Amino acid sequence: MTTAPVVDVPSLLARVGMRATPPRLAIWQVLHDADGEPDAVELLRRAQCLEPRTSLGTVYRFLRELELHGLASSRPVAHERSRWRLGASAESTSRNTEAVAAVARLAAAFGYRLVPVANV
Repeated sequence: MTTAPVVDVPSLLARVGMRATPPRLAIWQVLHDADGEPDAVELLRRAQCLEPRTSLGTVYRFLRELELHGLASSRPVAHERSRWRLGASAESTSRNTEAVAAVARLAAAFGYRLVPVANV
């Protein structure tokens, strides 16, 4: 049996420019402990057990921020709410690569060149 490495969530969030508020930490904990992929409403219900001040708006904003930084991914489900999990999906990674390539082509059309920047 293998165990997942311990993650210092406040430091991880700080590295990507997010504050580690109690509602955000509760949402992260629920996502981390979830069996399967909960939707935002289920995340809210569970997170409120840990931090009652958690709102649905906070859940959605935090999930989108996590997704933007590749820390979480969503999976659309027909006629239902999207499902969420920690970590980037292969699909979202592929989408990001395609988006960066498209922006690079657009920049080149205007005479610019994108220069990679190391993550700080």
